[in-house]
Amino acid sequence: MMRPMVILGGILGYNLWIKKLSFLAVTALIVLANVADARPFRGQIGLSVILCTFSDSPQPPYDANFYRRMILGRGNGSFADYWRAVSYNGVDFANAVVTGWHQESLTLAQAQAKAGGPNPKRGELVTDCVAAARNDPVSPYTVPQGHLIAAITSPGVDLYGGVGRAFFPDNVDIGGLGHENGHGLGLHHSFSDAATNAEYDDPWDVMSYANVFARSTPEFGNGGPGLNGYHVDRMGWFPRHRIRTFSADGISYATLTLAALNHPEVPGDLHVRVPFDPADPFHYFTIEFRKRDGWDSGIPADIVLIHEVKRHSDGRYLSFLLRERSGNRAPVQSLNRDGVVIQVNPRSAAIGPNQAQVTVQSQYASRCLIGYVWREAVPGDKVCVAVATRAQARADNAAAASRRNPGGGPYGPDTCRQGYVWREAIPSDHVCVTTAVRTQAQQDNSQAANRRNPARFVYGPNTCKQGYVWREADASDWVCVTSQIRTQTRQDNAAAASRRNPGGGPYGPDTCRQGYVWREAFPGDHVCVTVAARTQAATDNREAPNRLMIP
Repeated sequence: MMRPMVILGGILGYNLWIKKLSFLAVTALIVLANVADARPFRGQIGLSVILCTFSDSPQPPYDANFYRRMILGRGNGSFADYWRAVSYNGVDFANAVVTGWHQESLTLAQAQAKAGGPNPKRGELVTDCVAAARNDPVSPYTVPQGHLIAAITSPGVDLYGGVGRAFFPDNVDIGGLGHENGHGLGLHHSFSDAATNAEYDDPWDVMSYANVFARSTPEFGNGGPGLNGYHVDRMGWFPRHRIRTFSADGISYATLTLAALNHPEVPGDLHVRVPFDPADPFHYFTIEFRKRDGWDSGIPADIVLIHEVKRHSDGRYLSFLLRERSGNRAPVQSLNRDGVVIQVNPRSAAIGPNQAQVTVQSQYASRCLIGYVWREAVPGDKVCVAVATRAQARADNAAAASRRNPGGGPYGPDTCRQGYVWREAIPSDHVCVTTAVRTQAQQDNSQAANRRNPARFVYGPNTCKQGYVWREADASDWVCVTSQIRTQTRQDNAAAASRRNPGGGPYGPDTCRQGYVWREAFPGDHVCVTVAARTQAATDNREAPNRLMIP
């Protein structure tokens, strides 16, 4: 089997890898499929990597230690290195086990007969390897309950995945592992807007593997690039204060400073959402900056990327890279659409090397919430009212002349006939209406701020269902809980110092006083709480995917 590598972002690279992409398309639920959509997700993942040979296999090209370094190594371009980096330390594979080589009783030809396409025996390839490990007379290994399984055979005969298990060739690289692990975490393929179904066409995102800008690792073939901003946001790995939803604060024009996704240490927005569709709060543009280093060192140059997040026919929300439609199909650097103008600004000495700037202009802050429309009683009147109220305003405008006193009066030519008063939708509005209509106008004016700017309610992919709110145990905690639990969480955070043993203890300075334990809502959460509160946090983490608004 050819070693997955690649990797070119343009037309030629795409065409060269069409066959490879078709092959990968069948691997939609790999490595971590039984935690798919377990988002937001932070924590340890149990993984058993089982190495198997066949009864007539030649000597494998690598020993088990090679794969241990590949999966678990630190600082060597490993699988764990990649996921620590792109998840901002949200994913930990410390519990992963690599075992083998275990010999199967099958010959290579018998295994190949089970491989490929719709073969009904394809799923047996993982089962055969698991059985070989369990029955190994020298070093038996039984997969622990709850562990995910990645079977690697030498020689390689197939590449596919299923629920909680995957099958790889012995020459799999970090890019292939990273892509399939992304599926296991519930991430979908990335697209571009260049065609109706331009799948695998975001070369800056590993979920378009193998049509990506990869980089070489010291030992393990190609790896990277990172994830695009929407995928990081979907997993809940951005700190809350590093995401900007444009217009949510009522601003309609601003120049924004972006920090590169792989440089969270510098100030700036890591992810910008720009909503534009009042009918769908999950339909918006995103803006991110990608710096050509680290896992992104294979990209051609530093670049700002603009994506559109929109609903697919199957109900999922997917990211679409906005690209030019001609030439080298470069990512667009300006946009004027749907009431939004985005302009990527030239790099300058005014900002750091790991930052970029964009100017954004939007009419969204003046748009009405669903169910309301602009009143338009006078030119420029953008007070949001019920549809019937706007219809009433138009009818009153049409009847205005007939309601004025033809002889004028104490208020000049705008004096109303008896039974009518000025509407006063704005101070100079002298259209004559009934008293009830003027009262309605006053009430609508007083409610104006509450009825406009849908951006205030664009919360991103981890929006909670009604009745739930974010727990906010820390800046990256997007787990949905009841409002009572969030209140309790804040109280526990505030009381944290008083619940630690002032003299330290067996767990260092975070040792809790008697009667308290670490909450462990996420890795490293050492806030001391009651046992009941820790149990509640674990329950809320398990239930988190069921409390989200969108799949």
